[in-house]
Amino acid sequence: MIGRGDATRRFNWAWLLILLAYLPQTHANPAHADVPGIAWFEGDVGAAFNFAQAASKPVFLYWGAKWCPPCQQLKSSVFSRKDFIAKSKEFVAVYLDGDDPGAQRWGEKFHVTGYPTVVILRADQKEIMRIAGGMDLSLYADLLDIALGDVKPMVEVIAAMHADGAAPSHGDCQRLAYNAWDLSKYSDPERHALAKDLARSASTCGDLTPAERARLTIASAALGRTPGTVTQVIAIVEDPSLAPRVADALESLDDAFYKDVQARGAATAGQFLAAWTRTMDGIAGDPAVIDADRLSAIGTTLALAKQFAEDHKVPDKLAAAARAQVAATLARKYDPYVRAGIVNSASFIDDQLGDSDAEYAMLKAELATARAPYYYMLDLGDIEEKRGHAELALAWYERAYRESQGTATRFQWGVEYLSALLRLAPTDHVRIRDTGMAVIGELDGPDRIQARTRIGLEKLDGRLRKWNLRHRYDADIEALHARMSGLCGKLPSSEADYSSCRKFLS
Repeated sequence: MIGRGDATRRFNWAWLLILLAYLPQTHANPAHADVPGIAWFEGDVGAAFNFAQAASKPVFLYWGAKWCPPCQQLKSSVFSRKDFIAKSKEFVAVYLDGDDPGAQRWGEKFHVTGYPTVVILRADQKEIMRIAGGMDLSLYADLLDIALGDVKPMVEVIAAMHADGAAPSHGDCQRLAYNAWDLSKYSDPERHALAKDLARSASTCGDLTPAERARLTIASAALGRTPGTVTQVIAIVEDPSLAPRVADALESLDDAFYKDVQARGAATAGQFLAAWTRTMDGIAGDPAVIDADRLSAIGTTLALAKQFAEDHKVPDKLAAAARAQVAATLARKYDPYVRAGIVNSASFIDDQLGDSDAEYAMLKAELATARAPYYYMLDLGDIEEKRGHAELALAWYERAYRESQGTATRFQWGVEYLSALLRLAPTDHVRIRDTGMAVIGELDGPDRIQARTRIGLEKLDGRLRKWNLRHRYDADIEALHARMSGLCGKLPSSEADYSSCRKFLS
């Protein structure tokens, strides 16, 4: 992400003493071993912002997880680039794994939940920009330059744009165009307001490239469609010189958008699908694009073709070509971190093809060499559940939870296992209660009911309530509530996680 570079200043001993007070520790952090080149700050996040303040630098905050394939893809394709590494030196780079102590608290503060998320912040912790994966690799270093050129917090840019409707500055317009809007959470009113603001900016911002203007339009359509933005996006997709340059942004569109395209008639839908396929085929065949993104482009074409087909099946010729490219890609040798992103994209293709046997065999084979095999176990459980094999599915969900590592991850995987029990074995209340007690126990510690874990706890609360309404296992619900209450008693009543804790099954 972005931040402001060094300001010219006279050197003096007082400033040196301040700077030395916040210098990072010199010991190596194992979490950084898989991202060489970038000078990751070795202290905690709070110390990083203090250091940034003293050094007059912005903060580049990477939020990820060891098990997350898109995270590994970002590390291997973007963080390893020489131009990106060179530009990162103008920031205080912070590597924050979601399982690090206090990581979820920082996630809550910066409103990040999905992995990976890259946020550029000023030293005063105000957000400048978010950056997503999937773009043309040459753009990432350029985005850091954009961030360095204008440090107005994004919230102020949006507020000014919404309040008076005036066109933002050129730098702000570029940040709006490249910001990863899908990595933030908005209420429905916020989404609709922001969609209107971005649509207006697409028409009022000056000196933007056609691709940047198109990104604003696509972002607006992804946040809240209007007939006008649907028409504009259709035109973007059908422009052979423009669509390939914004393909990553196009992948943020959802099923509701495609239904709007279909509602315009078979001729419009057919022309749109042909243009989309042409664009994604070009990406899938481009050797300059990383293999995981090439497979992802194929997957999006399959998903769209299936949605547009009368029988909702992928045409045989398209399916055969997809299978051939998956097989050829998987046959190559890759670093385990690179392979994780490829397997993730291949899994998406198999899912679109309805080829659960191929997907199952691929994922099961990955268990022997994957750095985080428990990640694939959830997918294996999901496949067995869809096949109607309840006990086999539960065995995978349970194993995934038992073998998962890290405080936030173990709670997340535990919620998945417990949720599967509620679906597949709802009358096995003793097993549900005992599993629930263990999963709640994963939250026993400071700063754990924040960000992803807070959201997971809220979902679990709703699922348990629905289960009990149907089956009336009140004693088990009381036991789970008591277990959580015991944890709540250890939390400061002034903290945000205390409130979430007290609401659980209350």
